[in-house]
Amino acid sequence: MDNVLSASLQYNNVVLLFGPPGSGKGTWGKILGMMPGFYHVSTGDMFRMLDVESELGLHVMEMIHKGELVPDEDAFNMWQGHMKNAALVGSFRSQRDVLVLDGFPRTPCQAAMLESVATVRMILQLDCTDRELLVARLRRRAVLEGRSDDANEQVIRHRLNVYEQQIHQTLSYYPKELKAFIDVSLPPVRILAEIGRALEKCLTCT
Repeated sequence: MDNVLSASLQYNNVVLLFGPPGSGKGTWGKILGMMPGFYHVSTGDMFRMLDVESELGLHVMEMIHKGELVPDEDAFNMWQGHMKNAALVGSFRSQRDVLVLDGFPRTPCQAAMLESVATVRMILQLDCTDRELLVARLRRRAVLEGRSDDANEQVIRHRLNVYEQQIHQTLSYYPKELKAFIDVSLPPVRILAEIGRALEKCLTCT
């Protein structure tokens, strides 16, 4: 990756989606990404698009299948490379578009890396207290979408544990006023309304 070119990009309007597996980050991120002036990036999808025949692809997929986190530097470099390509082809306009990040940053180290190139305007914390609801959603997704990383319940619960261990440290990196809790056990129309209210509040202040 050309670090000089990648580092030249600055992201002035960033919204972060935080949430455990099964919380719907990908779904809501894609919905936001369809809005004019928004650009959605899912690091999970980005990792799954890697060439599994390559050394990096094999390593990343091995980590995902175990329910472990991809190393910080690998995650940051792959994201930077993706954003550089998006800017080059014109699908992302760094000076105007709201960048919605789903799955990045996952650790305090990644948050610090992101801070060097981005201004975070809002954090949408998609979550609920019922972990069994999330497990059920992931098992259903494994059947409907053929997601092998969701097929093993032991791996699912390990992924939830890894998220719990990491998320508090990462969220504590950001000030309280940037965070909005969204209860994903609510009906979808209410979730959408809550997300809309949070975004309206933060984006009208920029």
